[in-house]
Amino acid sequence: MATVSISKQLLTKVLSSYIILTFIVAAVQLGYTYVTVKNQIIEDLKQLEQTINVSLTQAVWDISDIQVSAIGQGIAAMSLVRAVIITEESHQVMYQSGELDGFDTKKFLTPSSTTLQHNDLFGYSTSLIYDFSSNSSFGSSNTIGHIAIFSSDELVFQKVGAQMLFPVIGAVFSIILLSFLIKRLFRNLLTTPLETLSHGIARIDLENLGQARLNPPSSQQDELTTLANSFNLMLVKLEEYNASLEQTKLKLVNANQQLDRQNVYLEQEVTKKTANLSQAITELAQQKNELEESEQELLASLTQLKETQTQLVQSEKMASLGSLVAGISHEINTPVGIGVTAVSYLSECVRTLDEKINDKTLTQKYMTKFIEDANSGCALLTTNLNKASQLIQSFKDIAVDQTSEAVRDVNIHQYLHEVITSLQPKLKRTQHKIEIEGADDIVIHCRAGALSQVFTNMILNSLIHAFDKVEQGVMTFKLKHDDEHVFIEYHDNGSGINQESLDLLFEPFFTTKRGQGGSGLGTHILYNIVTQSLHGEIYATSELGHGLNYFIKFPKPKGIVEQELEQQGKGINKKEA
Repeated sequence: MATVSISKQLLTKVLSSYIILTFIVAAVQLGYTYVTVKNQIIEDLKQLEQTINVSLTQAVWDISDIQVSAIGQGIAAMSLVRAVIITEESHQVMYQSGELDGFDTKKFLTPSSTTLQHNDLFGYSTSLIYDFSSNSSFGSSNTIGHIAIFSSDELVFQKVGAQMLFPVIGAVFSIILLSFLIKRLFRNLLTTPLETLSHGIARIDLENLGQARLNPPSSQQDELTTLANSFNLMLVKLEEYNASLEQTKLKLVNANQQLDRQNVYLEQEVTKKTANLSQAITELAQQKNELEESEQELLASLTQLKETQTQLVQSEKMASLGSLVAGISHEINTPVGIGVTAVSYLSECVRTLDEKINDKTLTQKYMTKFIEDANSGCALLTTNLNKASQLIQSFKDIAVDQTSEAVRDVNIHQYLHEVITSLQPKLKRTQHKIEIEGADDIVIHCRAGALSQVFTNMILNSLIHAFDKVEQGVMTFKLKHDDEHVFIEYHDNGSGINQESLDLLFEPFFTTKRGQGGSGLGTHILYNIVTQSLHGEIYATSELGHGLNYFIKFPKPKGIVEQELEQQGKGINKKEA
């Protein structure tokens, strides 16, 4: 690869930058000079127009074509002027000289003064205004014609060329002189010292480093002198390094001999360690197999434990449902029994009536008594059958909700009443009561069985655990909501629990009735339903002797009615928009 001199590269870049800068300055100066000269010519044309305005206006007023032509020829003869056009007020040309082909007098000769541009000509146009102040019958003044005087870009370029000739020659001469001076300086200060340094580096001999030392000029203290001194210092360090390298070689030979001896010893040790390692690997493999078997057993146990927990939760649900079935069955027996008795009595009355009709002993008095007894029996039968129907319907709703995953619109207040109705078999044998406070218009779209289990578990938990020593217990539900959430607060005035039990309240299989029928899954199911099915939060507070409180908060799913109203509202807004 060819070597390019640093001084040549620097010279090229410096001169290129200087030339570019000189051309930029020259171009700016040229443009400025062009604009200045052109504006000066326009000002001279304006001054010329002002000089001949009075005489030209009088000649146009007098309609003296000879005088107008003479004035026009005089203007055209001036060195600045390349074309002249003089028109009447109606734009009829009275005099014209110069190349004005295609010039539209109506378009360019306006009442006001203005500058003009036509092809390579530029100029100044103004109106000829005659002063009538001496003759009051014509008013003060009036426009009687127009004049336009043109010069050319060629004249501007001639003047600009004349003004820029000597600066351009001076710039070229300065570039040549500067190139020669910079080249000489680079040669003396950079190229020659670098060549000396490169020749010294080429003479380096590792066996005799002293002959390659450089002798920089004592009068020159610059970066190249520093580089030469650093090169000499490098040679000194190389000599020291060579001496150190010889010593290192001797040490290396001794170390190699010692390393050979050590390798023999290490080979023997490696053989021993390899045997021990093989035995250890075998033992580790056995332990790994044992650990994998233990892990499989643990995973199987964990799976079985989860299945058992799921079965226990399901059993708890079925037990609750079975208890509900037993209670409802007992409740239904009463109205059904009364209905059977009423039907039996009506059958007996009908049989007696039939005998009297057959024996022709039927009297009006007996007929009246029969109708009264029949109406009473029908009323009693209707009342008890309606009661049984209501109990069956409530049981059906609650039982289906507890075993179904169906999602529907639920009015919480009304649904809570249905749950309480289904629990009447357990409540009527006690003096406990349930109070419901708060909003009665909360409608959400959710799995009704989840709400049923929440309400049922809280009520049964109070009946089983809280009211052991309380004759007249009170369970209170407070229902609240806002735009985003539903809040349910539950309170009973039972015996309460201590802080230790409260911390374990939602843990699975925790119960204070162990051995007395308590499974410990009621509050755990309650916690899972609120947090997982309803995506909410639940916590409890309690003190011994002050009852137990549940606080539940979950997002409000929109019901079907609310969704339809929202869609209607969006539709109305779109129509209005």
